Amino acid sequence: MRYRDPDCECEIEYPGAYRRWCEHCRTDGPLPGSLADPNWEQRCNDPAVWQEAHARIADTHPDLANRLLAAMDHLNQASSDA
Repeated sequence: MRYRDPDCECEIEYPGAYRRWCEHCRTDGPLPGSLADPNWEQRCNDPAVWQEAHARIADTHPDLANRLLAAMDHLNQASSDA
């Protein structure tokens, strides 16, 4: 599951698709698993990544936090079934 970081205001500059980092991403880093997370492919199957993202936005964006929690539970279930 990839989603938009609700606090990210980074801009992409063309040509070359250079990313201009916003203040939020420079200070807190991109929300793990979001479209702004450049390391998503390496971290997508780690439940701790989902937990970190959930903890960061639980108070400010509860709907997205609940979706992340459901995705984390699904990932945990899939790994326990294997």
